[in-house]
Amino acid sequence: MAEWFDNFFSGIYAKVLPNVFSDKDTTHHVHIVKRLLRLRKGQSVLDVPCGMGRLTIPLAKMGVEMTGVDLTAPYIRRARGDAKKQGVNARFIQSDMRDIDFDAEFHAAFNWFGSFGYFSDAGNLEFCKRVFRALRPGGKFLVEAINRSWIVSHFRPAGEQTIGRVKIIQRSRLRRRSSRVETTWTFSQGKTTETHTSNMRMYTAADIRALLRIAGFREIDLFGAHRFADIKPSANPPVGRLTRHHHRIIAVATKPKGKGGRR
Repeated sequence: MAEWFDNFFSGIYAKVLPNVFSDKDTTHHVHIVKRLLRLRKGQSVLDVPCGMGRLTIPLAKMGVEMTGVDLTAPYIRRARGDAKKQGVNARFIQSDMRDIDFDAEFHAAFNWFGSFGYFSDAGNLEFCKRVFRALRPGGKFLVEAINRSWIVSHFRPAGEQTIGRVKIIQRSRLRRRSSRVETTWTFSQGKTTETHTSNMRMYTAADIRALLRIAGFREIDLFGAHRFADIKPSANPPVGRLTRHHHRIIAVATKPKGKGGRR
């Protein structure tokens, strides 16, 4: 059975994604990830989903041994091509996030820019379990997600914007009982128009902490920000503690060392 994300990203949206963030934004995000995960040269890190390698490739340039995973085949092809052009050694794998099959391979993993909550509750838990298994004991998992508490108080059922040369119209419904946002997206470029749907699970601080604990993680730190620009990688701490008023949740969870981390 086809799921909403199977075809969403490979159409006109593939022309939107490269224009969402500037090069300056990307550099800022790379430093956020590097700081929150305390990454060092030579460590193995998983970027899932990696999209077109926006963060994967710059981190690899810094000497981090990067693996990027994404379901969308054109994104993986582009990431591999860009890495080759830039002389960067990074591994890219096409796969559903729920199907990754690594065993204690990575020092850290991250899921960045609203890519958490694609699946059913069981599917989202399975993804977290797969990441847990992929990490070495003591490894850290960074998750960036939209805060359900913020969505409920700031929900807007309709919106329009233009990114690059693509006009985007969105119409959304908030399902409070299931904590999901269902959106119909219309992408238009020139004479071409596509309509897609998305269905995302939103998480509160308590929700995301509980999910990560069930998956096996411990030492779960929750941070909050309204915008990525509010996060200061050079500051100590780089981002403040999460409140219900923050737009974005940033969680850093640790796989236990010793017996509890052997999975």
